[in-house]
Amino acid sequence: MNWYKKIVNLICAVFEGIAALSLGAMMVVVAIQVVLRYFFKNAPGWSEELARQFMILFCFIAMALGVRDKIHIALTIIVDRLLKKIKLPLEIIGKVLIFVMGIMMSINMGPYFTKLKDNRLPGTGIPVGWEYLFPTMVGILIALIAVYQIYDHFKHGTDEDQMKQGDFTKKDATL
Repeated sequence: MNWYKKIVNLICAVFEGIAALSLGAMMVVVAIQVVLRYFFKNAPGWSEELARQFMILFCFIAMALGVRDKIHIALTIIVDRLLKKIKLPLEIIGKVLIFVMGIMMSINMGPYFTKLKDNRLPGTGIPVGWEYLFPTMVGILIALIAVYQIYDHFKHGTDEDQMKQGDFTKKDATL
């Protein structure tokens, strides 16, 4: 499973780079829009549309990285009060649900890419279908991350147990 972890880490690193570029580009586009709107009273029509595209890209990638780092929203009040015997199966079920969500995200977003590839956004001319390409890829990445985390639960126990083990660091727990 070590090779699998390296491949997923490489994919995550590529997506992190894309997210950083997207965030930086969004900031530049918004800065241009603000300067042109307030100083020259004329903002280009493409700026708002392009900033939105970068935001969509960044948000979906951030969702996958949140799953990887286990910093997504989780309701743990009930799980924390249960017996330790029940905690591990519930965490595994949670990861299986995350896996299913990633697969469903890919399955449901993919057809929009092909259906809307000929439609274009009015300000930039970008094909509308491209909005659905990254959510499709991010769904696959979420599923890949969930598979490793499920394996991790069988090998090392609950998230809490993983953190308590001396040779098992947070970096290992989060891919």
